[in-house]
Amino acid sequence: MSQNSISTIALVLCAIPGILHSIEVVYPMLARLIVNYVLPLFEPAFPKAKNQISAKEQTAMLDAAIASVSEEKKTAAKDYIFLLLFEQRQNSLALWAVITGIIYAFQLPLQERDILHFLLMVMSVLFTLVNANHAGIPFLGHHPKVSKNGRNVGIVFVPFWLASTVLNYLAFTYASN
Repeated sequence: MSQNSISTIALVLCAIPGILHSIEVVYPMLARLIVNYVLPLFEPAFPKAKNQISAKEQTAMLDAAIASVSEEKKTAAKDYIFLLLFEQRQNSLALWAVITGIIYAFQLPLQERDILHFLLMVMSVLFTLVNANHAGIPFLGHHPKVSKNGRNVGIVFVPFWLASTVLNYLAFTYASN
């Protein structure tokens, strides 16, 4: 495989999460589409309409979270829900920035892609660690609500992000020379 092919594959791998989560910038509640149509594939099973949450149910879940606290904590509960959705939008925007950088990098010769491959290598290492944590390896924090499908996502994506790490490392070293 050529050095340029390695660079291209590394860039494409890192664009995938941005593509998958891009719509959440516009409306973070659309993450339910990933829950309804993507996560069931990690059971493994095909998505079934009877198992999918609707927009109304999703809003009711968030309203129930706010309703579960005492009256004097309602503002904090509302702010917490706001923050979750706000951070989701910002993360989606950050992934848009990654995609924009990747699109730009495709126009550059390999020797000028080094900084992007370095950034994507670091991102891939961190994504590997967080997916390994979700898969059950106890480091890099604690997610108190990892579902069965969330654990399976972690198991599947550890090798994906390891491959991305290795490819971005190779592309970085090729571009740096």
